[in-house]
Amino acid sequence: MERKFKMGKIINKILKKLTPRRIKKELETVKKIQLSPGLQKWVREYEKVGERSEFIWKWLCRMLSIIQLPIISQKYRKSLLEIKVFVVMFMVQLDDVADKKQNWNLLNELLKIPLEQNYIELRRLKSEEKQYLIFTQKLWNYITKRIKRYPKYKELKEVFSYDISQVLNAMKYSYLVNKNPYLINKTEYWLYLPYNMGFFLYFDLDLMCSPNFNFKVLGPMREIIWKAQNMARIGNWVSTWEREIKDKDFTSGIFAYAIDSRAITVDDLRKGAKSKIIKKIKQLKIEKKLLKEWERCYFDIEKLGKKIKTLDTKEFLSRFEKLMTSHLISRGYK
Repeated sequence: MERKFKMGKIINKILKKLTPRRIKKELETVKKIQLSPGLQKWVREYEKVGERSEFIWKWLCRMLSIIQLPIISQKYRKSLLEIKVFVVMFMVQLDDVADKKQNWNLLNELLKIPLEQNYIELRRLKSEEKQYLIFTQKLWNYITKRIKRYPKYKELKEVFSYDISQVLNAMKYSYLVNKNPYLINKTEYWLYLPYNMGFFLYFDLDLMCSPNFNFKVLGPMREIIWKAQNMARIGNWVSTWEREIKDKDFTSGIFAYAIDSRAITVDDLRKGAKSKIIKKIKQLKIEKKLLKEWERCYFDIEKLGKKIKTLDTKEFLSRFEKLMTSHLISRGYK
């Protein structure tokens, strides 16, 4: 008999952990993280062109260490953690141009970096934009140089390139939505925007360093990663949407659900007072709806995990409970 799940059980367990004492302790833990010399070097370079605070990179180190797959070789754990932070830094560079700057000329050239570098046209860019692109290109080339050393890079190169292309497509969609918010809809948000989380890239990188992985279960594992990526996307959406109103970044699923409810219009988002929009969205209890969707993904993974004997599904899901806790605790800091 199929087990029936009581919706809310896992989320309620997580929410009960969010005491003021726990939040303070977690934030202090993140702030005390010491970035490796390699990461420090790139963060300093990033700060010359980027806008994110150092907190985000420290938080990422903690988050990415939590969700590393246990199957990877111990030899590559430190290297993988650094590379994944660099991958996020690369995505942040594109994301900020798509969402905040809404600069198509620059974004169009940035999108060429992973797969079409020979077609980059620097002459089309202003001096500051060139500096931004050159840093991003340098970062990506450093990433590829490092990952080419991983044992199974050649076997997964094409899959990795495909997953990169999905991220690039999500960035294009983000730009289009912010330029024309009338495009906002729940279906396409779920179809495209989870890829901005980069979880398939992390999974590919883990597999490049997992010599004992059974590739016969690659399909079911990618189903699980899709669900896990959606869970991470929800964690990001519910913890950043208030800041994004100020930034005029409407790519959070919170806004898609708000507009779908018809209680808020696109024009409200674009021209309305921030405090009034926040109040309306909270009244709609959209965060609660998304947290229920997070839990559906959780139980879906539990079912899918039965197809993969080598995956400790319980342990895997416990990592994503910690990730969601970390997302909710870091609200307002990233």
